[in-house]
Amino acid sequence: MTPDGLEQHFYFGGGSSTNITPLGICVLVLACLLILFLKRKWMLAPFVAVTVLMPIGQVIVVLGAHLSIWRFLVLVAWIRVCWIAFITKRDPFPGPLSLLDKVFVGWAVSNAIVYTILWSDFGALFNRFGFLFASLGTYFLFRYLVRDREDVIRAIRVLALIAVPIAAGMAIEHSTGKNPFSVLGGVDVFSNIRNGKVRAQGPFLHAIIAGTFGAVQLPLFVALWREGKGNRLRAALGIVSVTVMAITSASSTPLISYAAAIVGLCFWPLRRSLQMVRWTAVFMLIAIQMAMKVPIWFLMNRIGAIIGGTGWHRAELVDQFVRRFFEWFLIGTRNNANWGLDMWDSINAYVRAGVEGGLVTLLFFLSILIIGFKRIGRARKLSENETGTGNERLLWAMGATLFSNCIAFLGIIYFDQSAVAWYLTLVMISAMTALVLGENKEAQPAVAVPSARRVAPLNAPKHPRSPTPVEQYGGRLRS
Repeated sequence: MTPDGLEQHFYFGGGSSTNITPLGICVLVLACLLILFLKRKWMLAPFVAVTVLMPIGQVIVVLGAHLSIWRFLVLVAWIRVCWIAFITKRDPFPGPLSLLDKVFVGWAVSNAIVYTILWSDFGALFNRFGFLFASLGTYFLFRYLVRDREDVIRAIRVLALIAVPIAAGMAIEHSTGKNPFSVLGGVDVFSNIRNGKVRAQGPFLHAIIAGTFGAVQLPLFVALWREGKGNRLRAALGIVSVTVMAITSASSTPLISYAAAIVGLCFWPLRRSLQMVRWTAVFMLIAIQMAMKVPIWFLMNRIGAIIGGTGWHRAELVDQFVRRFFEWFLIGTRNNANWGLDMWDSINAYVRAGVEGGLVTLLFFLSILIIGFKRIGRARKLSENETGTGNERLLWAMGATLFSNCIAFLGIIYFDQSAVAWYLTLVMISAMTALVLGENKEAQPAVAVPSARRVAPLNAPKHPRSPTPVEQYGGRLRS
């Protein structure tokens, strides 16, 4: 047991035996074969589909290492990538790393180092190795697979199709109280019920994650709709599916994230006045704070009282986090469970970044979001005068998705396979902005630039004669 009374595997993970169903084994083998033998552009589909749809509770233990289906597929995919890209060099790794890529690496490495120092335990070290393998392995696998606009659109199509079976399963679960994904193993049969409502969780570890996973993707599917008739059916299925997921989760965070996604899309007419919008939002928050007797983050408590949920817990968690800054800023803290009632549950991505990794890790995490918005803003401005490409609206949708995630992080962390979609979102932003900003030369399409027409002088003969050999060679013709 750890000092705060929670079991050690709460912090470091654990379990001593393999836990995977025969169906899980069949799906895993099929996914491995597809990843190994499909063309690069199609590798993304089986990887994302299987990692998201298969509950993360299915694990294979090898020499003490816990390989979930997600981690196992990362290993298999990188065997394929290393063989093709680095040994045969038929399909090399694309372009230089963007600033967003580098900051992501900084966040992951900082988290791993500080967390290990904080706990000074072999279990923590082993846990962070697994974290680095999954996070960096997945992120840079996506960087290898997603290189240009076509790859980005293909990735959004995959997410839209994956949302369909999840939404169908969650709808059944919401109406029956039994989770259909339990046949895959790794999740409970019977659903959690709060205030008489079934909170559908699908293949994820919690209903809040299930609903949020769908809600934040809404802008991407709206952008897919605008890509033309060939994509509208998939876009419509995706939009309907994520709406069902947000509703059947019966949780406030997905609904707020869904609303944030819609707000982000609706600000499209003000895209050239975002600085004014940002300052207006700041002054509004200051005005609200002056009218409140408690800190501004207790708005979460009032919102939770209106639409349901544990808003007080989220507000109190942030309050304690701010008040106890000097307790966690250096290398995080092991004492957050003693901050108050249920404060062990740091269900806030910003708070979790600081508690686990100190101020440095929190700053890296915030930098991911800030740099993501900045790159999208710069790329969108460059795309304003383009006609027929659709890049500006696609980039705006990515910004709305990033904004929705920022709001969602106030009430959730992606502690299961839902992180796969978050990493994919960041990679799509990195790849698309690099393409528009001209950072990825390899992905730039070859454009034939027509040569300028030569205009003949007015007194030129209609059919000019051919030059003589002496004229052609400047008088240096050999005899």
